[in-house]
Amino acid sequence: MGLLDSMTIASQGMTAERTRLEVIASNLANSNTTRTAEGGPYKRRDVIFSSTDLSSDFGSELDRASHGVQVQEIVPDNSAPVRRYEPGHPDADSQGYVSMPNINPLEETVNMMTATRAYQSNLTVFNAAKDMARATIDILKA
Repeated sequence: MGLLDSMTIASQGMTAERTRLEVIASNLANSNTTRTAEGGPYKRRDVIFSSTDLSSDFGSELDRASHGVQVQEIVPDNSAPVRRYEPGHPDADSQGYVSMPNINPLEETVNMMTATRAYQSNLTVFNAAKDMARATIDILKA
């Protein structure tokens, strides 16, 4: 695995984590949305990652073991909505209950923190590989 492979893997990780952060932001922004175009309350979404092989021209054992990451899909959480008693709400049923999105702000905040840390880790790897490439070029110039 070369420096470019390291940079490719790290950039794939940053892209995947950025997508995860966007989904988390959407979940938090819609935590009180009781009416959607599909009908009913907003459904929390999750990001599913999958491993992706890096194609390399060299074919060494280390190259065959190199895997990046990609977003496989974004899936809705089909758990039941939370029912709150709010008889004055426009979306309340005949008993006064409103179906609210199944979003736990604390869980979303923890997910946001882990996605941010993973993004930062990938950025550190990318910058280290970039610095190593620069150092190699400087050595070759001398």
